Amino acid sequence: MSTHSIKSRAYFSSSVLCTGLAAFGLAFFTPGISGVAHADNALSVQQIIDALKPRKTRGLSVKPTQAEVERAQVIDDLRTKAATRALSVPERTQLAEAASDKPMLDLVIYFGFNSAEISPRSRTSLQALGKALEDDSLKDAAIMVAGHTDATGRSEYNQSLSERRAQAVLKYLSDNFNLTDSNFTVVGYGFERLKDPASPKSGVNRRVQIVNLTDGKTASASQP
Repeated sequence: MSTHSIKSRAYFSSSVLCTGLAAFGLAFFTPGISGVAHADNALSVQQIIDALKPRKTRGLSVKPTQAEVERAQVIDDLRTKAATRALSVPERTQLAEAASDKPMLDLVIYFGFNSAEISPRSRTSLQALGKALEDDSLKDAAIMVAGHTDATGRSEYNQSLSERRAQAVLKYLSDNFNLTDSNFTVVGYGFERLKDPASPKSGVNRRVQIVNLTDGKTASASQP
């Protein structure tokens, strides 16, 4: 796996905090950067670019494997479906598995409790993300914004909340930056894909992911 590949270590707290906010948080782990980047200590634009930028593409003479071609096709097909309707549970599972080795970025985003309204506290992080996505290395990338919750409450509610919060992140980016909406795929997973199944109500399960679906390897694999 490329050293730029990011494994999500994300969490957000949906419990009431002393400020009355819920954190839709994402911890950021990448070589050379340790710990959690909180909204009050946002990642730089360059750190975000480095985390999400495409991997080095293979030589043109090296043919992609059948598995790579199939994963790229799954991603393309499900992005098309997600643009017009909510994905089904099997489709969401397929997309998550196909994108599991893509470059991923986790940020800390705060929302109102049980709300999809982004707190002003998170604007620094979102401003950095938006500027990074405008960079030449990322501006044409297919980006997935995926929301996850813990297992507290009804599945239908958590599914809706994860979708609305992920959509709120996209709306902020679309409203404030020169980005193309069609390059984004928004998916809510509710608590279908718990990070820690042994502790279903743990904060580590509450997370959102920013994923570059068209890194260099994917682009290469989609050209058989």
